[in-house]
This record gives sequence, C-alpha cells and structure tokens, in this order.
Amino acid sequence: NLISTSDTKSLTTKYVMPSKTELEADKSLIWKGSTFTLTCTVEGYPPPEGPTLWKGQTSVTFTSCDAGTNKKVCTKKFTNVGYDDAAVYECKTKNTLRGTDSPS
Repeated sequence: NLISTSDTKSLTTKYVMPSKTELEADKSLIWKGSTFTLTCTVEGYPPPEGPTLWKGQTSVTFTSCDAGTNKKVCTKKFTNVGYDDAAVYECKTKNTLRGTDSPS
C-alpha cells in the first residue's frame, strides 16, 4: 500500500528599500531680501513617513508636497529672507518597518 502525504509550507518575503532623503537649495548664496527654495526628496519602500523639515529644534511647514508611489518631494519657499532665516536646516523621515530617522 502506498501512503501519500502532502506537506505544504509557504514563505512570505517583504522587500524593504531603506529611506533615502535629500535636501537641496536652489541657490548657494542667499542675500537678505532675496527668495530661495529648499527641496526635500524622500524615497523608500514602504513609503516613508513625512518628511519633516527642521530648523534647529523647530519644525518648519512645507509650502507644498507632491507624492508618488514611493517618493515624495516637498518644498519650502522663503521670500524676503532675513537674518532670522539663517540656520541649519534638516529634512528627516521615517521608514515604518525600520523605525529609524533618515536625516539629510
């Protein structure tokens, strides 16, 4: 007598692309009273949370954001730049599976 058994196993894999964050300014020299734009681009899979633009310890609101499937591009336009706009700016995001900040 032939006895047959079937043992099925499944494996689920998840693809994770670490968050990539870039922050660029449209000008390298910025004069008082001028206008400039910061652009933060974030990519990853699953799509990263955010991004958040930081001026030191203070978050700054983006002027606009355009989101694609795994990519988001956000801009902050500064007009009539003054001395109070001088700072170190950082763009940060989180990838939900990894749970880590990806600063730029």
